[in-house]
Amino acid sequence: MADNFKNRLTNVNPKGHTQDKLKPYPLKRVKELLKSGHYKINGNVLISADDDFNWGPAEIMKCLLKLNSRHYVDDKKKNHYYKTESHTQFPNTKMDYYKAEKIMEGFNIYTHFYISPSDDTLVISSFKEL
Repeated sequence: MADNFKNRLTNVNPKGHTQDKLKPYPLKRVKELLKSGHYKINGNVLISADDDFNWGPAEIMKCLLKLNSRHYVDDKKKNHYYKTESHTQFPNTKMDYYKAEKIMEGFNIYTHFYISPSDDTLVISSFKEL
């Protein structure tokens, strides 16, 4: 147990960022997929966006286009990138997580998404109030 804790400590840099082996998707690529219509919004995302913000697909897309890739832990008011993890259901796929405070219409959002390796489509898996 102590070894696991020690390993986690050594994987944190001086600014508090974990030294993930997984790099986030380039946000430029994510935004290109959004703008070109190569994205899928999961049904649960549409429900939570409507429930939490009264937003539909157009507002979700507009909000995602406002994301930046600066680390959230450095400045929670201005930065959005939170972490990248391996997708739990799809091997060789990663999931990027973002938290954004007051990003649009004063709302705070939490979202995560991945790019499907089979068809290069951005899949928005979660989008809800932070």
